[in-house]
This record gives sequence, structure tokens and C-alpha cells, in this order.
Amino acid sequence: MRSKVIYTFPTAEVGMALVREVADVKVLRNNYPPDRPILEDEIVQEIAETDALVRVRLVPITRRIIEAGKNLKIIATHGIGYDGIDLEAASKCKVWVTRALEQGPYAVAEHTIGFMLALSRKLVLADTSVKNGTWKPPQFFGTELRNKTLGIIGLGNIGCETARLAIAFCMRVIAYDPQIPPQKGKSMGVTLTDLRTVLTESDYVSLHLPLSKETRGLLGEKELRLMKKTAFIVNCARGGIIDEKALHNVLTKREIAGAALDVLDEEPPKDSPLLRLENVIFTPHVAGNTEEALERMAIGIAKNVIAVLRGGLPECESVVNKSVLPNRHL
Repeated sequence: MRSKVIYTFPTAEVGMALVREVADVKVLRNNYPPDRPILEDEIVQEIAETDALVRVRLVPITRRIIEAGKNLKIIATHGIGYDGIDLEAASKCKVWVTRALEQGPYAVAEHTIGFMLALSRKLVLADTSVKNGTWKPPQFFGTELRNKTLGIIGLGNIGCETARLAIAFCMRVIAYDPQIPPQKGKSMGVTLTDLRTVLTESDYVSLHLPLSKETRGLLGEKELRLMKKTAFIVNCARGGIIDEKALHNVLTKREIAGAALDVLDEEPPKDSPLLRLENVIFTPHVAGNTEEALERMAIGIAKNVIAVLRGGLPECESVVNKSVLPNRHL
């Protein structure tokens, strides 16, 4: 009897084709955004005979879903973030949770720099102006990245790649990450410092950290008001790290110059007041979505799923709940 694998949404065909060679694959929704959301009850109904669940997009994987998966061996999330998956329940049920480290930091880092250029050169407003039939160059004089300070909050792989690109633009880079030793930052040309210094000294602040109990609401009105009035904030990490009400307040009062957001606390946003501000630009949670990154992730996920279906182990570095792994594999 062939194994069964569920994908919440489709991903790159090159990866799904590999999984189809060894298992029956069911995709719950073929388009994003879907015509109707994927509900917990729907996954529970499907999960009983399922051996592997591939979570594409931020579909919550709850304790109820995991406990209903009597044959479930692995939950592979299509991306680096794993918020929304009940890790405690997965570990208790001996289900591996893996993330797609193959995505690499490049797509998100490039998107971040693109956001910074768009903000500093007023590219979105200039584009809209020309398309509306006006031609007023003086309105769109911008500023250069060169010799400005980029403050990075979270110096993991994506933060490091963003720093590397920023340094290529001749920017000064400072960062806050209490888990990173100062020597690592120094070796990259990045100065590790405290959060207050990052906020007060930076011309651009960019977030590159996961959403957790500790990081939710990390930047509220008190923190945002520490920034320069000429500074911009960029979030390609997770919605919820910035208090959106506080962000709206400081933007409307021009206490900071602008923001660029790839992520929001509610996706898609229903009636966020941020959508009505000219000094904010948006993309729909696509910073990591390049053809190259999606293929890398899809293949990496397929390799992990196939290994587990064949009685083996997933790649150790990709496993989030390493307590499930045998000691010999740690």
C-alpha cells in the first residue's frame, strides 16, 4: 500500500514529482489565496491515513490535527518559519517537524534591499505619478543608501546576507542579536550592539527574526519613537513583531519617514489603516518567493519526506524538534 502525503498548497512541481514517485499526493487547495480557507476540521478528516504533511503557506497545524494523524511521521513546512505548528504536540507524538533551509537567505535579503531602494528613491510614488499623467521630477528627489546606517534586528542567515549586500552599497551596518557573539559580527564588518542603539542610530531598520512569544510586539510605540524622523523600517520577517497600531501612529505623525512591509499580522489584511498611508509600501508575503528558492525548498522537502517514508531520518539540520531524533543522529 502506497504512502499518503498531503500538501496544503502546491509548490514547485520538480519537488512534488519526486514525492509522487513513492506516494499518493493530495493537494488541499490549488490556488492562493484560496476560494475558501483550509479549516482544521478538513485537515483532521484527511490526516488519519496520512504519513507526511507538507505545510505550504501559514496554515495552522494544531494539536488536534497532529493527534488525529495516527500514521503521521513528518510535518515539513515550506519555508524557514515554523510558527503556527504545535511543536509540543508534534514532539509528544514523535512526529518530526522540519523546515526548508534550502530556501537560502538570498531572496529575502535581495527583497529587503529592494524595499530600501524603493523607499529612499520614492519609486512607487513616482511610478504612480507618471502613470497618472503627471511629470514632476522635483517631488521625487530621494536619498542614497551610500554612507547610511542599516540596523538589523536578528543576525541569522538572512540578516547576515542582508548585511553583506548592504556593505556592498557602502553602508554602515549595526545589529542587535543577543544570541550572536560580537566576534562573528566583527568578522563580517557588522557591529553588534543593543536594541536601543540600533533604533536610535539607524537610517534603515530591518527585521530578520522569527515570531515567538518573546518577539511578538517587540517594536511598539515606545521603541518606534526612538527612531530618527528620517528613518525607514522594513519587515520581511513575520507580521506581529511590529505593533501595527503603534506603527500607524508614528507614520501618520511623521515620527518616522516610512515603512516597507512584506508581512502583516493578518494576511491578507482586511481593513488595515496602514493600507491607506502613502509612506508605506507593501508586498504580499513574497520576499522568499523566487523561482530558484521555491525549487530549492520543494526538492529539500521531497528528500526529507521520501527519506522518512522509506524508514529513514530527515536531514538533521532541518529538524526543528530535535528531541525526536535518535541520539546517534544529533
